[in-house]
Amino acid sequence: MQFEDYTTDDFLMDDSFVAYRTRSNSAAVAFWTEWQRGLPPNLAEFREAERLFDVLSGNRPELEQSLEELKGLIADREKTRAVDWQPKRKGFWRGRWLLAACVLLVCGLGGYWLWQNLPVSYETAYGEQRVVPLPDGSQVTLNSHSRLTFRRNWSAAENREVTLDGEGFFVVRHLATNAPFRVLTADAFRVEVLGTEFTMTHRDRLQRVVLHEGKVQVSGAADGKNLELRPGQLAERDTRTGQLSQRTALPERYNAWLRNQLSFDGATLPEAVRQIEEQFGVQIRLAPGADAGRRFTGILPMKDPLHSINIVAKYNGLTVRREADAYVLTR
Repeated sequence: MQFEDYTTDDFLMDDSFVAYRTRSNSAAVAFWTEWQRGLPPNLAEFREAERLFDVLSGNRPELEQSLEELKGLIADREKTRAVDWQPKRKGFWRGRWLLAACVLLVCGLGGYWLWQNLPVSYETAYGEQRVVPLPDGSQVTLNSHSRLTFRRNWSAAENREVTLDGEGFFVVRHLATNAPFRVLTADAFRVEVLGTEFTMTHRDRLQRVVLHEGKVQVSGAADGKNLELRPGQLAERDTRTGQLSQRTALPERYNAWLRNQLSFDGATLPEAVRQIEEQFGVQIRLAPGADAGRRFTGILPMKDPLHSINIVAKYNGLTVRREADAYVLTR
């Protein structure tokens, strides 16, 4: 039977068309596939119906599963009715338009909800910085080789959470609802604030929070202890023992990368080397006997890795040579 006078709406309201697009009934799929091969005059309307259905459903397996569950509930109520998947004229299906309309509405709303709640991520390469605006008006500046992940949309009343891997400078907006703002990491290290500015670092060998303004609570200690920071204080988590420690600090030294500078505050040679590696993505090896235990304090322009390596090496009385994929510091 031909359906040459079907409109786009008629296709969307047709039960068998829905079964064809969701691949929930092989007979319906076979029928409509064969029907298209006859090149009917309203094939354009058929294609538009396909497009609209896919847009509304999002073509997501989760939505198709929900669709099947909805159709199953309706089928349970019609067990006494024999179902013939050979499509009838549209007059026969007119009484069942509500099923297709409900299915499309559920799929459309479900697709929109999933899109709004999908995580979005921003990343930086070595030597790159990026400013990331958040849905609540807060802002994060990511340092080199970092990633920030959060839900696409927040409401004003709910908790605000982001996940950080790397280093970022946070300017958190205080909301009238007092909704907390949390920075999570892949492990227990985390920060909770209401409205403040701070620098947070979460790397393989360094986990640190430096408070610039406001007040934050830092958690993740192995003993369950939380630390509350005031401006000008720093908290670090030992990546080996999981212990949290706290001390005073000059915040400007810890966000010098915002000004294209590398800042060293009493850094040992291994610490200085690690900082250069993480900023530029290079490998630096210390030859045996290279570390004499000297600490380095200073600010260097963030030009290129070799410039920084040469200054640190000269300060420690070392020479630099290039071997394959690494810089080697030796006496």
